[in-house]
Amino acid sequence: MKLNEIKINKLKVKKRIGRGIGSGKGKTAGRGMKGQKSRSGVSINGFEGGQMPLHMRMPKHGFKSKKKYNKVILKTDFINYLIEKKVIKDKSSVKLEQIIDFSNSKKNSFVKLLMGKKLTNPINLETNAASKSVLDEFKRVGGEIKIISFKKKYPLNEKIKENKKNDEKKITSTKPEKEKVIKEEKKETKTKVVTKKKESKVAKKKESKVAKKKSIKTLKSK
Repeated sequence: MKLNEIKINKLKVKKRIGRGIGSGKGKTAGRGMKGQKSRSGVSINGFEGGQMPLHMRMPKHGFKSKKKYNKVILKTDFINYLIEKKVIKDKSSVKLEQIIDFSNSKKNSFVKLLMGKKLTNPINLETNAASKSVLDEFKRVGGEIKIISFKKKYPLNEKIKENKKNDEKKITSTKPEKEKVIKEEKKETKTKVVTKKKESKVAKKKESKVAKKKSIKTLKSK
């Protein structure tokens, strides 16, 4: 089989628009006479006559801005300064939490290293991000840089929601326990009431027996 031997049944021919009045859809090409929609370059989809469209009225979701969390940008000059002041030793490994403490920045902040002056001594370091020149500089000196993925903590509103959920879970978990306790208390009260009734009945019987004996003795004496 060759390409020129393949036979294909004729497909439906697409109607040619704007090819003269006699073609069926010539002149205006099915767009009608005048008006905004007859012109090119008009995107009127979703337009609702000037009122706020539906796609703009709906609530927005699915995007978390990086502006909401703290960013700390440090340069290699800062690391050289720490080494000079003997805060960090040569070839020592520095964790991300230590860098945050040294830079007096807020906890859970995004740390990025940029290139400043060349490093004087090799050092192993942890950051959330670093530029390509910084990575090359660390390799040149014989140090190592470890990039850790940044995990943002929940904001206050989400924390409150999470606490509420936990409280609800605790309540649901404690409900059957409370019901058990209530049932046990009810049983205990019932048993107490029954025992009291029995005791009262026994006491009445004894009293009646004693009264009968006394009456019999009085009759015999007569």
